[in-house]
Amino acid sequence: MEWNQETLQSLSQCFLNTLSPSPVPRRQAEAFLSSASEQPNYGLAVLRLVAEPTVDDQIRQAAAVNFKNHLRLWWAPSPADTTRILDPEKDQIKSLIVPLMLSSSPRIQSQLSEALAVISKHDFPQSWPNLLPDLVSNLQKASASSDYTSINGILGTANSIFKKFRYQYKTNDLLLDLKYCLDNFAKPLLDIFLKTAQLIDVAAGPGGAAEALRPLFESQRLCCRLFYSLNFQELPEFFEDHMTEWMTEFQKYLTSSYPALESSGPDGLTLVDELRSAVCENITLYMEKNEEEFQGYLNKFATAVWSLLGEVAQSPSRDRLAITAIKFLTTVSTSVHHTLFAGDGVIQQICQTIVIPNVRLREEDEELFEMNYVEFIRRDMEGSDLDTRRRIACELFKGIAANYKAQVTSILSAQIQNLLSSFATNPDANWKDKDCAIYLVVSLATKRAAGGSASATTDLIDVERFFNTVIVPELQSQSIKEFPMLKAGALKFFTMFRNHIPKGVALGLFPDLVRFLSSESNVVHSYAASCIEKLLLVKDEGGRVRYTSADISSVLLPLMNNLFAALRFPESEENQYVMKCIMRVLGVADISQGVAAPSIAGLTSILNE
Repeated sequence: MEWNQETLQSLSQCFLNTLSPSPVPRRQAEAFLSSASEQPNYGLAVLRLVAEPTVDDQIRQAAAVNFKNHLRLWWAPSPADTTRILDPEKDQIKSLIVPLMLSSSPRIQSQLSEALAVISKHDFPQSWPNLLPDLVSNLQKASASSDYTSINGILGTANSIFKKFRYQYKTNDLLLDLKYCLDNFAKPLLDIFLKTAQLIDVAAGPGGAAEALRPLFESQRLCCRLFYSLNFQELPEFFEDHMTEWMTEFQKYLTSSYPALESSGPDGLTLVDELRSAVCENITLYMEKNEEEFQGYLNKFATAVWSLLGEVAQSPSRDRLAITAIKFLTTVSTSVHHTLFAGDGVIQQICQTIVIPNVRLREEDEELFEMNYVEFIRRDMEGSDLDTRRRIACELFKGIAANYKAQVTSILSAQIQNLLSSFATNPDANWKDKDCAIYLVVSLATKRAAGGSASATTDLIDVERFFNTVIVPELQSQSIKEFPMLKAGALKFFTMFRNHIPKGVALGLFPDLVRFLSSESNVVHSYAASCIEKLLLVKDEGGRVRYTSADISSVLLPLMNNLFAALRFPESEENQYVMKCIMRVLGVADISQGVAAPSIAGLTSILNE
C-alpha cells in the first residue's frame, strides 16, 4: 500500500465509517480494511495516519487500535499464514513507533504502547537492540523537563516489555535478557523513582494541588511494577546495593497520607491505594524470595502494613489494597519471623481488627449472591476466591495457626461463640453474625482425602454439636425464603462436614434438602443439589457406600420432581449442580415406573431445548 494523499483520505474515511452507528457503512469499512490489511505496507500506512496531526483524534484513535490488532495478527504469524509483515516494513515501523508514542495523546499513547509490547515480545532484545537505549534516552530527556506524560508513557511501555520476567520459566536465555534490561534500565529507573519521590514531597506539602500529584503517583506506581518485574526471578546486585533507597520510599508511601489527592474524589484515593498495593506486592516478593536481605526492614514494614489495614474501609474500591496488605502479613506469619505475632494480645488484635471485619458480609457480597449466582458459587464453594477479603483474611489466620495453633483456636472459638450469642439476641438484625461464624468454621477447616471422598476436620468446634445447634435450625426452618445467604452457608457446612454427620441425622434432613431445591434463590437450590450429590458419594470404612437406594426411596419421587423443577428457574436452565445431582440420584436409586416417567419427560425436555 503506497502512502500518498489519496491513501490518507481513503483510510481516514474508512476509520470514520467504522465508528458509524449505521451498520451498512460500518460493515463496508470493516470489509475494506480487512482486505487492505493483506497488502504490503498496510501497517506502516495506518501508523502514518495515526501520526498525521491534521486528522481528527477519534479517527487516529480508531486507527491506533486497528494498528495494534494488525500487529497481533501478522507480526509473527504461523508458518502456514501467507500474509505477514515483511522485514523492510518492520524496520520502518520500529523507527517510527517510539517517538510517535511519546508525542501522542494519552488514549493513542496507550494503544501504541500495547502495539510496541507486541513487537518487543517477538523481537526484543535480539532483533531490536536500539529499543531500550532509545527508551532510556527519551526517559532522561523527559525527566530533565519533568514531562510526566512522556515519562509515564515510557514507563508503561517498559512495564509491558518487562512483564515477561514474571511468568516465563527461568532459562539461560531469559536470564541473559534480564541482565541486558538490568544493565540498561536499573539505574535510570532508580533515578526517576527518587526524583519523583522528591517532587511528591514538595507537591504534597501545604497548598499542594491534586492535579500536580496525579501524574507523579502514576509514575511511582509504574516504577513499583517495574521493580517487581526486574526482581521477580532473583535479587539483582544493583537492587541489593540500593535497597535502602527503595525501601525508604516504599515505607513512606505506606505510612504517609496525601489529603490533597485522597480527598479529591474516588479516583484520587484509588491512585494512592494503587501505589500502596504495588508497594505491598514488592515487599511480599522480597519476603518470599529475599528474606535474609529484607529482614532488616521487616519490623517497620509489618507495623506500617498493620496500621494501614486498620484504616482501610470496607469499600470495594479499597479491596486490592486490603488484600495485598493482608497477603504480606500472611507471608510473614509463615516465615521464620513469625515471632512478630507472639506478643501479648497481638493475635487477639489481629482477629478483631483485621480478620472479623474482612470476613463479615458486605453489600457487594449480597448483590453478587442475588445477581450473579455462578460467580458467587465459583468464589464461595469452588475456591476461586483467593483474591477476596473474606478468603485472604482466613488465610492470614491459617498462617498464624501454623505456629500458634492453641492461641488461634482459643481466640477464634471464643469469637465464634460471641457471634452466635449476638445472633441469638436478635436473629433478624444480626443474621450476618451467624453467617460470619459459619464462614469462619468452614474456611478454616482442614481438608483431607478419606474413604474415596474429601473430608474436613476442625479444632474450632465440636462438629456434631455445632451442626445440631447451629446448622439444623436453619435447615429445618419453615421458610426457605428467609435469609437465603444463611441457608446457603448451612448447606455448605453440611456438605463440607458430611462425613462427620451420623447417617440417621443426615437421613432425617433429606426431606429438608429436597425442600430447598424449590428455593427461588439460585445459590440455595444449587447448594442443596450439591449437598445431596456429595452425600450419595460418602463411603464408610472398607469402601462401603453409606447411603443406598433404600435410604432415599421414600423421598425419591419428590426429589426428582424438585430437581427437574429447579431447572426451570431463571438462570438455572443449565445448572450444572442440579444436573450432577440428577445423574447421581439416578445412578443410586431403584427406578420404578412412577419415577422413570417424570425423569424421562424431564430429560427429554432438556434435550429438546
